[in-house]
Amino acid sequence: MDVPELVGVVVPHLTAVAGAYGGAVVQRVVDQSADVTADAGVGVGRRLLQRLLRSGRSAQIGQAVTEVGEQPDDRASRERLRAVVVEALSEDAQLTKDVARVVADAGMPGWSVTTLGSQGVQVGSHNTQTNYFGPAPDGPR
Repeated sequence: MDVPELVGVVVPHLTAVAGAYGGAVVQRVVDQSADVTADAGVGVGRRLLQRLLRSGRSAQIGQAVTEVGEQPDDRASRERLRAVVVEALSEDAQLTKDVARVVADAGMPGWSVTTLGSQGVQVGSHNTQTNYFGPAPDGPR
């Protein structure tokens, strides 16, 4: 899996953990005690963030994920997080391997889809989807 694909899988989990923990996300994640309230997605996000916080971009990642935790609906914060993760993974081959291992161990697929403001979404292969927004071209159905 290349860096852009890996980032596409990782960032939604980081966003989920930031959303679950808010502005205290970094402190909650570095706390060594188990968080029994974390669901599976947040648990994967915790493991990913714990590994990313041991990288050379720890400060930038910590700041970016904290911003997302404080402002979960802010698109610019999420994009900064994505950019910092891309930089970290692009600079450090071992980090990329470790993060890919967390993804593989969690049984996560090698792709993800993010849609914002869409009216119809199709995911997969060999699917057929027809969307009509308003009356159908040949009359009501």
